[in-house]
Amino acid sequence: MFCQSVKAALLAGLIAIAPLAAYAAEKEPKATLDVKDEDIRVVLQSLKEQCGVRNLLIDNDVSGKATFYLHDVPCTAAFDIVARTMSLAYEIEPNSVVNVRLRR
Repeated sequence: MFCQSVKAALLAGLIAIAPLAAYAAEKEPKATLDVKDEDIRVVLQSLKEQCGVRNLLIDNDVSGKATFYLHDVPCTAAFDIVARTMSLAYEIEPNSVVNVRLRR
């Protein structure tokens, strides 16, 4: 009985915050990429500018060419897609710093 009431309370809480999450996603900056065989560093620089990232650190080992067509994608999703596609990892650090490196 206790377990069911806890589950119900958690579900009610999730339902209550769902509109807030949707609202936050609407307010997040969006990026558009339409590139073919572009250097990954140029792609990351474009995301930096579109997403309002002040400092982008790209490890020396990051290289390659990429093709992306993304239209009005939230910036976190765009960084995730680019990183996953190119086998990269990134960390968002304080003071608007994004650190990109090869995934290990």
